[in-house]
Amino acid sequence: MKTGRWVLVVLGALTVGSLWRTLSVEQDKQKISQSYQEAQQIVAELDRERSLLSSEVETAQKTIKDQADELTNLQLQLTSVQNRLDETVADLASLQREHEQLRQHDASLATQVNTLIDEKQQLQSRLGSLKELRLAIGDVKRQMRNERWVAWRARIEEFKRQDQAKLATGNRGFLVRDGGSTLASSGTRLRVHVLEPKSE
Repeated sequence: MKTGRWVLVVLGALTVGSLWRTLSVEQDKQKISQSYQEAQQIVAELDRERSLLSSEVETAQKTIKDQADELTNLQLQLTSVQNRLDETVADLASLQREHEQLRQHDASLATQVNTLIDEKQQLQSRLGSLKELRLAIGDVKRQMRNERWVAWRARIEEFKRQDQAKLATGNRGFLVRDGGSTLASSGTRLRVHVLEPKSE
């Protein structure tokens, strides 16, 4: 009878141990299942974050590309503005040179105007009186006579030069008598009388 009890006790202990182990395994299963679900949630969260990060990276890459294109456009605009600025500086230098030339020309014109004003005042003062007017008319007449005299002398000198040129060429040794050549009457002798110059 004691043996049967021990067998029952052992069987009871084995049954309790088996139940205990089954319960422990079930608890482990539940823990593992819960851990697996938590891991699944973490993986899903990581996937969402990865997807979000990928989207952000694509957006950042697009933004960087757009900014690079915009920077290229800005560089082109800057080059164009620099070229226009260089042209404007060259035009400004040219305008400054023209302004300086105009200023010098203006100063020259002002000097000429002042000279003309002085001459006008002198003429007005000279022409203010009848005596000065007569003297001015006499000066003009003398100047006109001098100019005519110079022109007449130039014509005389030209005539003298032409006469000397004609005398230098001569008539090549032919004698002319009464407008006809003396060669027609060959054999006739001609007498040439040279007159002595009259003394004055």
